[in-house]
Amino acid sequence: MKILSKYILIILLLMSCNSITDKNNSTERSKSDIEMQELIRILKDDLKYHENINSKITNQQINKLENDMNIKLPDSYKVFLQEFGNGAESLYHIDQPINGINIEFGAIHWIGKFRKKLGKEVPSDGFGIYKKDSLLCLMTENSNGGAWVWLTSQSDENGEWPLAFYNIKDGKLYYKVNSFKEWIRIATKCKNEVIRELDKKNKLGLG
Repeated sequence: MKILSKYILIILLLMSCNSITDKNNSTERSKSDIEMQELIRILKDDLKYHENINSKITNQQINKLENDMNIKLPDSYKVFLQEFGNGAESLYHIDQPINGINIEFGAIHWIGKFRKKLGKEVPSDGFGIYKKDSLLCLMTENSNGGAWVWLTSQSDENGEWPLAFYNIKDGKLYYKVNSFKEWIRIATKCKNEVIRELDKKNKLGLG
């Protein structure tokens, strides 16, 4: 009987720990949602800086894309699609288009779709080597000679992927950003190209 009571106590303790963990994760998600909503508000206030924003889309449309591509998009990007727009030709700068989903031009895609000669692995500027098939393009390549891509092989506890800038000139990834939300935060603060804000010493020779 004592042994049974001991096991029951252990199970109850484990259940309590899991409940606390779930509660903490839920709190973090709620905080992240509030932060993303504030960034969406700023984006809307800054409409004069953007060009050709596509219409907002539904959760059903997002679910279909996720099923078709066998991926789970970050919540921050899904909020962007639903609350701001399904991509834009220009976000704060003509060289900063944002891809959407299920559209004829400017849809998110794996980097190898248009860069057929890209090797199986893509090196970075000091933060690892990534398989080509794990790099999902947030934007189409611009006149800077590069594009922001999600590193889908990495994910935090909230399902957010980091981003990095793919530089066509040397085929490397630069300037890793923790999440799409963080990328948007940088954009709303500088109201310009995120890559130029991060590459102030002109390491990439953007001109």
